[in-house]
Amino acid sequence: MEPTTQGGNRTGAATAPEGVTAMLYIAERWSPPKAADVSLADEDRGRYIAASDALGSVPPPPTFKGMVKAGMDKMLGQRPEMLFDKIGERIAFERGGTRLYDALLLKFDVLASTTGVPDLPLLEGGVRADSPRAALLRIRAQEHAHFLMLCEAMRTLGGDPTAQTPCADVVGVASMGLMQVVTDPRTTLAQSLNAVLTAELTDTAGWDLLVQLAVQSGHTDLAEQFGLALAEEAQHVNTITSWTAALASAQIVTPAT
Repeated sequence: MEPTTQGGNRTGAATAPEGVTAMLYIAERWSPPKAADVSLADEDRGRYIAASDALGSVPPPPTFKGMVKAGMDKMLGQRPEMLFDKIGERIAFERGGTRLYDALLLKFDVLASTTGVPDLPLLEGGVRADSPRAALLRIRAQEHAHFLMLCEAMRTLGGDPTAQTPCADVVGVASMGLMQVVTDPRTTLAQSLNAVLTAELTDTAGWDLLVQLAVQSGHTDLAEQFGLALAEEAQHVNTITSWTAALASAQIVTPAT
């Protein structure tokens, strides 16, 4: 499906050896005898780092019941704000993941209508999908279900699932590039899947940490729910990994004529 094509060399230096030689000569001729001193720039950046405020804060529980619950946790030596922050992070990521699969589904439909449906492995975690699109729809539904479950978990703890925590802010910025890859009309399905795989690997690590924090905080019921989500995310990784490998292999091995 839409294989990587071979075209002209527009970025490599090998097409202009004389220019490379001239560039290297000029660099050697006019470069300062010593390496550039960037200590002043580092000091300037360091002052900004030292003087900057934190990237937001975890908001207090919006209800009296939530405040009492958070206060009790602190009396027991726990840090409920850390768990709130990481749940907020996963809320942001699962919401973004749902939108990421919406974009991937659109790209899949358009490319499938023009170049045909690719031959992709359909066995994922012991569950066989009817088609690649059905598998994508199921993964998208699971991402959305994880988002809803996390929102309810935040409410159970007395927090506000609509508040943006610091980690939610960070993960939202960090994942912007992945959405840009998938929504770029020039990227192939294989390239888009590779971006989604990056998201799934990050998501799996995030869920694993969230399970650990829930256990440490004594919320075993939440840890169990988070563990089920972690298992589904691991299946997502297996599926997307097998698809990226299949598309790459299809481009390397061509049928004999």
